[in-house]
Amino acid sequence: MLDYDRLSCVLELLKSFNYGSKIASKLIQNYFRSNKNIGSKDRKFISSCFWNIIKHRNKINWHLKNHNLKITFERQIILELFFLNIDYKNDFPKIKEILFLNNKFNKNFKDNDLRLLQNLNFKKFIDNDMPESVFYELPEFILESVKRNFKLDWKNVALSLNEEAFVDLRVNTLKNKTRDDILNSLKEINVPSKISKYSPQGIRLLKRFPINGNKLFKSGNIEIQGEASQLSALILGAKPGMQVADICAGAGGKSLILADIMKNQGRILSLDINQKRLNQARLRFKRAGVHNVETRLVDLNWSTKGLEKKFDLVLIDAPCSGIGTWARSPDSRFNFNKKKLTELINIQSELLLKGSTMVARGGKLAYVTCSILPEEGVDQIEKFKISVNSDFSEIDMSNMWNDNLSLTNTFQYPFDSGNKSITINPAIHKMDGFFISMFQKKR
Repeated sequence: MLDYDRLSCVLELLKSFNYGSKIASKLIQNYFRSNKNIGSKDRKFISSCFWNIIKHRNKINWHLKNHNLKITFERQIILELFFLNIDYKNDFPKIKEILFLNNKFNKNFKDNDLRLLQNLNFKKFIDNDMPESVFYELPEFILESVKRNFKLDWKNVALSLNEEAFVDLRVNTLKNKTRDDILNSLKEINVPSKISKYSPQGIRLLKRFPINGNKLFKSGNIEIQGEASQLSALILGAKPGMQVADICAGAGGKSLILADIMKNQGRILSLDINQKRLNQARLRFKRAGVHNVETRLVDLNWSTKGLEKKFDLVLIDAPCSGIGTWARSPDSRFNFNKKKLTELINIQSELLLKGSTMVARGGKLAYVTCSILPEEGVDQIEKFKISVNSDFSEIDMSNMWNDNLSLTNTFQYPFDSGNKSITINPAIHKMDGFFISMFQKKR
């Protein structure tokens, strides 16, 4: 494909994304699946241009607004070429040539679109007059929360949320391959990788590769799972023979790890309100050789009747803003607002109280979110501690680390030892931002 054809694809993708409700990553996957004539180099160019616009949308639109120009997809593409595209950056003649010397492409791009580069003062992409929320590509209320949670490091944290996400794998120890075996297998297919810094079951890919089409994945020897997500289950102290509940289990990522740790012994009850996600979980359990998990569909107002005081460990993998994983889905920030955050906070509070009734005497309650906002983390557990009085005591997570992960890591507890809970800082720890806390019920 020539570049003007590639840019036509980008334009088509932007229109589909903006006028629909699809997740950007799924949209682009489906687009390439439906257009199999698009080669690998073409896909790379199209993807890079599309994601540059999505990741830097606020800054691109700010430049257009700053010059009193109407925001259009065509103009977003032109500014991506001029400011961000490695093949066209700051090269006005080259941009003009590719856009306008071919009659086929004139139907999309008009002369007045290109004049914005020729006649207006576009010196630098990053402008000192940009508001912080534009520069960091975050809603103002989110940025204020990040500042509150990371008083000294908030700038690096905010920037990390717009960086390219890592691709992590988890080795399934229920199968007969070790992490070294998997590393050697990846080496054989020319996929550079290294062991994860923190997770004893983790591997980080050093370049993107469609691993879900490989036999290592299809055979259940590995799962695609972020390192922070792995740690949030590995640290919980699950043991073979336990009775465990996974609330908001989704597609079963945490249940898979718990089953692995428990060596398929005991029982895991995975609850979720979405049948499609539970169906996906069942497929993953089967592929991984897991057979101690029971999935259960519940409605929005589900009751804990019959489940009270039954479980040694209750994990609440709470629905949240997902801001800690926004690097994986930068389009998530576009439709997130204060109202949604308030709704999520109320749901989280309700789930904490429900989950607490399911914990057996002496058992543990874990609360996990892929968020770094204090409203969904430290604020939430402070409210919980007041509501349950002295029935539950907060566990120091450094003790859980020492009990469950210190033997498999050569370094000390890597998180802030001044707090009992864990907030994973994506800028420092180089993984998704997570919040993890635990409580123990009185005997």
